[in-house]
Amino acid sequence: MVPEPRGSEEFGMPVRTGWEATKRAISLGAIGLSAPTVPLVVWVRWDDEPLLRVTYPLLLAVLAVLFLGLLTDRITATTAERIILSALPVLWLVRMYAVLYLQPDLSLAAQVVNQSIGPGVVILGIVAYLALPARHGLLVAGGFVLACMAVVLPRVVTEMLRVGLSTDVVGLLRVGVTTGVSVALLYALATLKEQVALERARAEGNATLARTDQLTGLPNRRAVHERLQELLALSDRHGRPLTLAVVDLDHFKRINDTAGHLAGDEGLRAVAAAMSELLRDSDVIGRWGGDELIVVLPETTADAAAASLQRVLDQVRAEVRPLGGEVAEVESAAGQPVTLSVGVAERRVGDDQDQLLRRADHALYRAKEGGRDRVIVDGVALAEV
Repeated sequence: MVPEPRGSEEFGMPVRTGWEATKRAISLGAIGLSAPTVPLVVWVRWDDEPLLRVTYPLLLAVLAVLFLGLLTDRITATTAERIILSALPVLWLVRMYAVLYLQPDLSLAAQVVNQSIGPGVVILGIVAYLALPARHGLLVAGGFVLACMAVVLPRVVTEMLRVGLSTDVVGLLRVGVTTGVSVALLYALATLKEQVALERARAEGNATLARTDQLTGLPNRRAVHERLQELLALSDRHGRPLTLAVVDLDHFKRINDTAGHLAGDEGLRAVAAAMSELLRDSDVIGRWGGDELIVVLPETTADAAAASLQRVLDQVRAEVRPLGGEVAEVESAAGQPVTLSVGVAERRVGDDQDQLLRRADHALYRAKEGGRDRVIVDGVALAEV
């Protein structure tokens, strides 16, 4: 099992959280601002549009339910958007039909379309592009514009045949053109937004790949180096302990030679997974190169680090047998446990990265010279371990 890359926040990857909460806040604000205008419209249009006496109270009830649901987290912003995109088109189409065909005054109809329904179509388009991918948003918003034009055009054509190109007819046509252009512009902006988001995701993905070892999923040498520099600075600033460990898979070349490179890769992944499981989230684990892994343990003394790494060594020795499966046919190496040699060095006052690494490497060399399969702390004799 390959461990997930550790420390995504530490190594500069942004964590995308809170978008749903942001959309919920925007929806609450929009509903809170628009809801008071509903009874105002009913009051102003009471005599001219009798249908509003039924439809707009229903709209107000829907807005109230959405507002309370969003406020109490019983409705998600996505659900609220879907309800709005389903309810408002029907409401506006019914209202448009009513003002165009249920009363004879075209001037009043043009006024309602210009002042209320036309801007409403644009608002609906904005919601569609916020809630949906650009192409789906275009289908919803564009489809609504076409439906509105299908309602308007018969009345416009009838009026033109009767009196010619009047001011009211021109006004209605202008609203149709304006809303169509607005939907097209919104589509262009939504497409641009998606392209920018895609490019950003690609850039972030490339940055992650550049800092991640592809075999183990751990941070690579570059990422560990940068994080170690930061932790050294924190250690200097606060006077807290910092320990570094270099981990080497014993006889790794022999594993590769006798069982194949797939077995060696399996061993590395298994060790990386064990280390990721047993060590703390605050510890930085990375692949230093070849069969060497590196661990940076902030706020940790050498003795505490050695105890933690001994647990890793014991579990790896007891459980990791990477030579199973298809490569088990290689009898000379099949079933052999993976063991580790570990060199540990605690930072001394004034140590830079190179000095600390040199001391950990020296401890690792002593672990190998002492018979491998052990943890050696810099400055401690083998007999004391």
